[in-house]
Amino acid sequence: MKTIAPASIAQLHHLLDAGQALSATYRGQMSNHLPMAQQALLELGASAARLQAFTEAGEAPLEPRIAARPARITIESDLGRADSDAAWRAHFTARIAELGSGAALLEALALLLPGTGAIAFHGLIRTGHAVLAGHEGELAAGLAHWASHFMPLATTDDGPPLDLPDWLQALATLPRPAYPSSTLISGRMQAWRGSPDFAAIAGRLRHGPDTLRELALLAARTYAATRNFTVLHLLTASHAMSVLQPWWPTPDLARGFSVAAAAGLLASGATPALTLDRPLSRPWPALVAAACAQDDAHVIKLTHAAWRLGRRWPDPAWRRAVERAIPV
Repeated sequence: MKTIAPASIAQLHHLLDAGQALSATYRGQMSNHLPMAQQALLELGASAARLQAFTEAGEAPLEPRIAARPARITIESDLGRADSDAAWRAHFTARIAELGSGAALLEALALLLPGTGAIAFHGLIRTGHAVLAGHEGELAAGLAHWASHFMPLATTDDGPPLDLPDWLQALATLPRPAYPSSTLISGRMQAWRGSPDFAAIAGRLRHGPDTLRELALLAARTYAATRNFTVLHLLTASHAMSVLQPWWPTPDLARGFSVAAAAGLLASGATPALTLDRPLSRPWPALVAAACAQDDAHVIKLTHAAWRLGRRWPDPAWRRAVERAIPV
């Protein structure tokens, strides 16, 4: 009987090393999902052959990375400037070399957590996968993707804190800003960013020790009910926040995620779900195996995020979300 060799951390690091030559974006504003999906496939138990085949197919549409310019980073002028990715990557590479990964991540998150929604959460998500991969070059790349597309969402302090159901109800009453139907997720989030009505509500979610879990479950249940593509990103972003939690400089900085979650939920147009739409029907092993066979990086990442969140916070919502992502 032929033995199927599993993917290994050494193989993943070799692939991530090679991937440093690729740009964080392609076709203008599309994020490079390959390194995130590679790490997810490894942890889900994909074979070495499957990880290699997925990599070769995933590299096809990607673009080469532009070499870093020599100028030093200036936070006031470079934060949130899309063409500064290479310079930010050089900056974070130097900080990691000087401070070590943990201290450099702590320093970076103090700067970046107020803008977790950057480029539809992809900077945050790539950083989370980089931490799980334990790869310094990929960590610098994820942080650079986040910093170069940094998008803080301003809020006001008008009104008392709201529990989650009341917060969702208040968000549902906001008038939608105008944007074309073809607008990407980040563009729709930016449109909400410019709404004073949004600013008055989004920051009022009552925060406590369970807030991240509640937002993640909201994303899982809403995705299970709607299969909404934007909500999928909210779920994988919630997972990334949970990965980075040990390095949050202060819990209060994580409030930026709930504001970004509000923008993402509104940008999705989906009706929030606080309960599951139907009972579970497939076990985790079957779903994980099916995810490893998928060619869609989003489905792989969703499965990985839900599987890991389910181990931290047991709930049927995680498995139901994956069932919805992988039709029978």
